Amino acid sequence: MKHLTRLGLRTPVTLLGPLAGAEVVAVAVLAAARPNAGTSAVVIALVLAPVAVWTVVAISERIAGTSFAVGAGVVYVLLPFAARLFFYGSFVAVYTRVVAPALVGLRAPAWFALGIGIALVVALAPERIAGALGLAALIVGLVAWADTNWTTLYDNFHETVWSPTLLSLLPFACVLAVGLRRPWFAASLGGWIGFFILHGVQRPYATGAFWLSLAAATPAAAILLTSLALLVPRLGSAKAPAPPVGSPHEAR
Repeated sequence: MKHLTRLGLRTPVTLLGPLAGAEVVAVAVLAAARPNAGTSAVVIALVLAPVAVWTVVAISERIAGTSFAVGAGVVYVLLPFAARLFFYGSFVAVYTRVVAPALVGLRAPAWFALGIGIALVVALAPERIAGALGLAALIVGLVAWADTNWTTLYDNFHETVWSPTLLSLLPFACVLAVGLRRPWFAASLGGWIGFFILHGVQRPYATGAFWLSLAAATPAAAILLTSLALLVPRLGSAKAPAPPVGSPHEAR
């Protein structure tokens, strides 16, 4: 049974299974209620749903243990629904019809699958390698897309979200929360989401294209949002379990 519980993870199947099942249900609900890219996209999204949950739990457990991992899994399942509350005005319809389905792979499934592939690398690779890859991705993104009008993006936030300042600062706070505990994971997650933010800023905002770019970083977003809990002294003081000697998770 110990080997059956997912490649050395400590989160029990009794918790991981319901989270995976809830994500499959969430994808099915969005597929039935929102526009999608067709039958093949729905099938791909349903197949990837439990894989996505596994990666979120696996990465999160390496950062801060089982309780944090379960919390991140819950945030991942709820994120496409809860994030709608952050928007207002006419953009709510864009989020509901375009962005929310994309966050679970129902639109542009190949883009979403790319994100799940990245999540698998972060979940399974030694954390220093994952961190180095994240830093490399961020550098590539900065070289390719950093020279842009960031004021325009902020203005778009101002017209569509309740707190553009909070949204602008949130990625930095979340990466800091992870970095205070596991710097290499902060590098991997920050580089991952940073690359797709930089990619998205070049795309039309009004159609939801900026947020569609972030569909490839949905697992990272869920983990980073959950990491804000680590800034609470009592929660942040609990240490993550050390990986077993010889584990593929052990940093090298």
